[in-house]
Amino acid sequence: MTEDDNFDEHLEEDGAIARVFQHLNVHKQHIGESGLNSEAWPSNERVDFVALPCGHRMPTDYVVAWFKYYLKQKKTEFSCPGFNVQGKSCSVNLSYQDICHLIPLTDKQREFLEENLAALAARRLFDFKACPGCQSHVERRDQGNLCVHCPICTANLKRNYYFCWNCRGEWKGPADNSVRCDNNGCGQRVRTADPLIPCKPEFKKKVLQEKGNDIYPIKDKSTARKRLALLINNVEFKNLNDRTGADKDELSMEVLLKGLGYTVITLRDLSAQGMLAAMRDFAQREEHAESDSCFVVLMSHGDASGICGVFDSFENEDEEDVFQADEIFNCLNTPNCARLRDKPKIILIQACRGDKEGSVDVQDAVPRRNRAKEHREKDFSCLRSCTPDTVSYRSEENGSHFIQDIVKIFNQHAHQDDIEELFRKVLKKFKMSHPDQMPCKERTTLSKRFYLFPGL
Repeated sequence: MTEDDNFDEHLEEDGAIARVFQHLNVHKQHIGESGLNSEAWPSNERVDFVALPCGHRMPTDYVVAWFKYYLKQKKTEFSCPGFNVQGKSCSVNLSYQDICHLIPLTDKQREFLEENLAALAARRLFDFKACPGCQSHVERRDQGNLCVHCPICTANLKRNYYFCWNCRGEWKGPADNSVRCDNNGCGQRVRTADPLIPCKPEFKKKVLQEKGNDIYPIKDKSTARKRLALLINNVEFKNLNDRTGADKDELSMEVLLKGLGYTVITLRDLSAQGMLAAMRDFAQREEHAESDSCFVVLMSHGDASGICGVFDSFENEDEEDVFQADEIFNCLNTPNCARLRDKPKIILIQACRGDKEGSVDVQDAVPRRNRAKEHREKDFSCLRSCTPDTVSYRSEENGSHFIQDIVKIFNQHAHQDDIEELFRKVLKKFKMSHPDQMPCKERTTLSKRFYLFPGL
C-alpha cells in the first residue's frame, strides 16, 4: 500500500479533519488594522506577524500553515518551528487555545477547528468513523459487529440506516456479522503496487565500486538517516485564481519523496514572508546533520518578478507579494546551512515565469574550524518548470505537466539514474510531449553524481 493510500484512508475516517484544510485560512490584514505586531521583512507586502509565547515572531499565515501541517499528522498541538540563538529547535508546544488567542480566527474557522479537534481527540478514546450517508461521526458500540446504526440518517431517511464499518457502504446482508457485509469487495483490501521501482543492492554496490569517488556519499536506509523535504503548495489566493488541481501535484510529490526516504514537511498557502520564514527554519533543522541531501519543492503562481505569495496581485502593485527564488539558495548555502554542506540540495519550482508561449512556429553539516575556504553556493541542482518569461501549464483534473512528469520519471528510473540524468529525461519528455513548455535547469553546482538509490 502506498503512502497515498494510507493518507486517503485516514481522510475517509476523519472527513471533518480533511475539510478543515479548506476552511482554515487567514486573509491579509494591513498594519494598523489587526492590532497584531508587524515588522518589515524584505518584501513589499505588509503581512501580519504574531509574537508566539516563546518570543519568536512569525508571519501569521506561516503559523496557521504549520498548525495545519500538524493537524494533517493528526496531532492536536504543534511545536514552534523556530530556533534559538544556539541553533536548537524551539519546540515550545502551542495548543488550539493559544492559536485562538494569538490569531483572529473567524467564528466559522473556530467552529471547524473545535469540531475537528474534538473528533481527533475522540478517535483516540472511542471506536468511531464518519457515516458515509451524513458524514457525522458514529461510535461503534459492539466491537464484534461490523453493522453500525446511524441515528441521523435514520431520522433523515425515515427508515433504519446501517452502514458497514469495514467498507463504509450501506449495509447489505445479515445484521450481525464480524467479518464482512454482502457488498462486493468488502473485506478484500486491494493494495496498489508501489510505482517507485526499488534499487537493487547489487546495482548500488557496482556503481559505488566503479564511480565511488565521483558520487556524493549516501547514507544507508536506517532510523539514523533523517532526510527532510520541504514542500510548499500555494493553492488558494486572495486576488488571483485558485490553483485548481494543485492538490494532485501535492499528493503525488509527497508519495514520491516519502518513497525516496524523505520526511516531507508540507505547508500550504503562504505569503512571500511565510515562504521566507519556512525556508529559514528549514535550513536550521537539526535533522540535516544526519541526512545526506534535501529536497525543496515550491508550487505556486508566478511571473517574471518571482514566485507569488497568496496575497499577490497582478493588477495592483500595492498588493505585491512576491518571493524570490534567490532566497532558497541564500538560506541553504554554505554559511547559512552548515549541516547541508557538501550535500546535494535539489530544488523543484512549479510556477510561471511570464506570460509568453513557450513554443514558436519553425520550418520543418556542522561548522568546522581551520577549514579551507569553500564557495558559498555549491552542491545545488535546481529544475524550474519553464524557461524565463514563459508559462507553465496545469490540468485541473490531473495536476501540472512538470510535477506529474517528474514523479513518473523518478518512479521509473531513479533506481538506476543519477539526478542529472533524471532531469535530462524530464526535459526530453517535454520536448516530445509538451512542446509549449520546456523546463529549465538553473544554478546547478553539483560536482559529483547524486544517486537516490530508492529503498536502500
